Parts: sequence; C-alpha cells; structure tokens
Amino acid sequence: MRKMVVIPTYWSRKSTEKWQEGDAVYDHPTPLDYEGTLGRTLESMKLLKDKDYKLVLLLCPTTMEILNEARTKVARILKEADLGIDSYIITPHELELIRNIASSNRVDPAAINLLSLHGYANVRNMCIYSAYILGADVAMLIDDDELFEKENFIELATEYIGRRMYGKTIDGVAGYYLNKKNEYYDDVNIEPWMTYWNRFGSKTKAFDKIIGSPPRLKPTPFAFGGAMIIHRNLFKTVPFDPRITRGEDIDYLINSKMFGFHFFLDRELSIKHLPPKKSHPIWKRFREDIHRFMYEKAKIETQYEVPNMNMVDASEFDPYPGAFLKPGLEDMVFKANVMLAMDYMSQNDMEGARECIKNIYISKYEAKPHDDVFTYFRELQRSWRELLAFTKSHMMVVRDIVEYCDEECQALKSEKKEVICEDLSPEEVQVLLEQTTFFGEMDKDFKEIISGVAKVNVFKKDEFIAYAGQKNDRLYIISSGSVRVTRKNEESEEVILAQLNKNEYFGETNLVNEVVSVDIIAEEETVLISFDEEEVLSLIETYPKVGVDLLMMITRKLATKLSNANKRYMDAATKNTELTMQ
Repeated sequence: MRKMVVIPTYWSRKSTEKWQEGDAVYDHPTPLDYEGTLGRTLESMKLLKDKDYKLVLLLCPTTMEILNEARTKVARILKEADLGIDSYIITPHELELIRNIASSNRVDPAAINLLSLHGYANVRNMCIYSAYILGADVAMLIDDDELFEKENFIELATEYIGRRMYGKTIDGVAGYYLNKKNEYYDDVNIEPWMTYWNRFGSKTKAFDKIIGSPPRLKPTPFAFGGAMIIHRNLFKTVPFDPRITRGEDIDYLINSKMFGFHFFLDRELSIKHLPPKKSHPIWKRFREDIHRFMYEKAKIETQYEVPNMNMVDASEFDPYPGAFLKPGLEDMVFKANVMLAMDYMSQNDMEGARECIKNIYISKYEAKPHDDVFTYFRELQRSWRELLAFTKSHMMVVRDIVEYCDEECQALKSEKKEVICEDLSPEEVQVLLEQTTFFGEMDKDFKEIISGVAKVNVFKKDEFIAYAGQKNDRLYIISSGSVRVTRKNEESEEVILAQLNKNEYFGETNLVNEVVSVDIIAEEETVLISFDEEEVLSLIETYPKVGVDLLMMITRKLATKLSNANKRYMDAATKNTELTMQ
C-alpha cells in the first residue's frame, strides 16, 4: 500500500504588513517573520515507527507576492526537521505549469480551475490531487498545527482502509482532535447567545456518541480535515466542493455519501490539535457558518434521482451537522444573532452588533444559493474526473513537474534507487502499456486491470536484467530502450545472441521454466514492464477473461516468435545447402 501524508501550510505577509484586498483569508496563516507551527508538526513525525510513506507539503500563500520567500522558508523548516523520507513541496507555481499544459490540450476551463491553492476546499482538492499524481493508495490529510503523539499513527490510519465492515467499504477513515487538555471536545466557552445556536452542544453530543463510545470503528456523520484518511477509490471519484469556504471536511462526507462511499471514525486515531488563537471576530465566523450550512442544506434539498448516486437526508448526519441542515436553520440564525447583537451592545461594541443584524439579512437574501446546487455539484464531479483523465494521459510530464524542487528541497530527497520506476501509480503504468504495441490491441478495461499488477523497472546501460542460471519467473515487455541477449563461450567471451528493442518482449518461457539460460543486459537506459507467474495466475483467478486473454496473447506472440525463428533456421539451412552444392 502506497501511503502519503499531505500537510497544507498557510503563510501570509509579514506581521508588520496589513492584509490587502485580494489576499486569501485563512484562520491563522503564519506571517513570514514568524516561525509558525509547521516545524513543530514535522518534528513530531519523528515519533512515527512506520517510515514507509511520502510527505507532501502544500504551500498556500495568502498572496503570490510572498511565494518565493515563503517557499525558501518552508524548505528550510523541512530540511531542519531531517525526517529522512521522500518529501515534496508543491506551490501555486507547479500548479500553474500543469494548468498551462492542460490549457494547451484544450481541457475544459472548469476542470483547469480546480488546480488552485486559494481557499480551504481547493487546498483539500490539491491534497488528494497530489496523492493521485504520486500514486498513493491512501492520502492522510494532516494540518500544520497538529502534533503526532501515537508512534503507530500510520499503522492505525491504514489498518482498515479499503476493507469492508457492516456490509460497507471503508473508503474514508476519520481521526479526531485532542485539545491541550487531552479532551476531544472543542476548546470553547459556552456563551448565552449560543442558546439558539447550539453548534458546540450538538458537536459535543455527536462526539460523545461517536468518539466516546465503542466499538472502535463506526459510521460517522462528521470528520476533521486535519485527520482524514482517504482511499484512492474515493478521491479518484469525489472532489471537495470549492464553494464551501469552511467546513469542507464535513461537506466532503455529504458528497461522498451521495456517491455511495462511506466514512468510519476510528476511536484509536487521535492527534493533538494546538491551533493559534483565532483572530477573526465571532460575528464573522458566524457569518461563514451561515453561508456554509445554507449551502449544504440547499445541496441536500435540491437532490433528484440520478443513476449510481444515492439520495441522502439531513437526518443521516444527526446530531451534528444534521441539526443545522434542516428547515429550522433560518430561525436559529435569527434568534442567535439577536442575542449576540445584544451581547455586543452590552460591551459597547456597536459595530459588532450591526454586523450581527447584517448576518440576519445575509441569511435571508444572500447566503441562500440562487442556482441548483446539486446539479452544480454533479458538474463539479465531472470536471474533477476530466482533470484526472487529463492528468492520467499526461502523467509522466505532470509527475516530472511535481518531482521538481528547488535546490534546498532536492537535498531532502533520499537517494534515488537504481530502479526508479517501482513507485509508478497504476495510471502511469497504464499510460506505458498504451504506448506499447504488445498491449495496443487490448481494450481500456483490460489495460486498467492489468496495470494494477504490472511492475515497471528502469535499468541503466550495461546493467544485468537477468543472469544465466538465475531463477526468474517474469515476462518482460520493453517500453523504451533496448536489451542484448548473450551467452559466454568456452573462453568466457560474450557472444551476442540477439538484440531486442522497444515493443519487443522476452522471458515468456520463464513462466514455465524459471531458470534463465542466458544473460540479458540493458544496451542503454531501458524501461521494462513485467509480470511474474504468480501475478498472471492471480489474474486468471480474479479476472478469468483478462488472465486467459493475457495467456493467449503471450502464446500467440510466442508462436509467432518460434515461427520466425524456424523460418530463419530453414533459410540458413537452405543457404548452406546451396553453398555446399556449389
């Protein structure tokens, strides 16, 4: 299982500079002249026992004006952490390069616009997009204000993902936050104005029900964006909704459920959450909640029957967020803002009181979506699929962009293995398959299945692929480059028996006779696609038609090769006979 930890990190102008119109708005981005919390998070990762994962840092600047300076700072923090794992820094610069390629290939602008690090939902989409590019089976979304306290966090996060429970696939696993008191409750003080906006009370009830009671795994109506584990099958299908300015994590559960995917909360999967103090006033955060819940409520209410989608009801998300997705939402907003306005007036904060009254107006006339939200979301999902389809067809180029880092970042990468393609995703393997004539005649579904078991290896010039006398049960197809087949004579000199080039294959007899009788050597840097006997047998068992088709293809090509060899032999014999007669 290919595992990836993705951490978005948010940076803003220096503390001496004011926010400017056009700057992105986040809860607590780190000013450039501060160290922030990222280093603390990375340092805590040294506790993790399982080191078999890749790390992606998504650099999210509030303005492009600070990009270079922020990247240098993040690279320095990553270098100082010295985690000893493959690490990547992805910024708006890399996404712009991908956007340009997509645009030149006439990809729909709606799909191209998803390539963005502006806004929480877009950032989350780039979390799972980077996991898709780098071939992860599981994306672990973590925030840069958290601390790992469990050394087996990676094992816990991936223990059940992709399996089945209660007749449902576990497509996503939700962890949960612990506050500074080691409690799973929100670290807030309950105020009188919350009487009619009992969000924290509803959350407490939900947390006690889901987190506070057995069993360990159970279906959940909520999730935390900084502790979300998402399987590849899910993130290939369902995107985060960019219209959600906050609460994108719970909205993703709604989206996933509509497409038949399931999230389970794991009571063992906790992470310490120590966010800086929020700087935005209460009325502003309330306003963001109004927009969020009004939008999600409309998404549920505008549903209609669609093949391969499920109709969901607000009650399925009780007690939280379900209580805020029902018809009584407007009344709750009205009463709570009146009380909050009175609270502001008691503190002689008339501006705050006016903004509370404005919240009531916004809930009536501005926060309600004016279009069919469900239809929009379906169109968004199609755009997401188009983006991934484009990425798949240009995977090598896109991955090269992501693999690129500045010099500071390159020094962090572990030394490249000689076999550099073992970590290709199934999509990348499929692209290679489609470029070979060996698999050219196969249909798309065949290639998609077989790409899941194929291995891709790169061999340097004069590197041995197989030795005479070595056990080897693999069939090889040359994707690029060439190989020479040799044998030593009595004087131990290399005698070249054959040279094979792109699209040719060798090793078909290995499937029945595992001992190699010749030396096979890379004539130049060569990319090979291969399958072993066990994988072919597994294909036959799991996908009988695919496995049998593969065997028949190998048999036909072997027959062709034997026929050609026999023809060459007969031609040579005829020529020798003619010379003898002369």
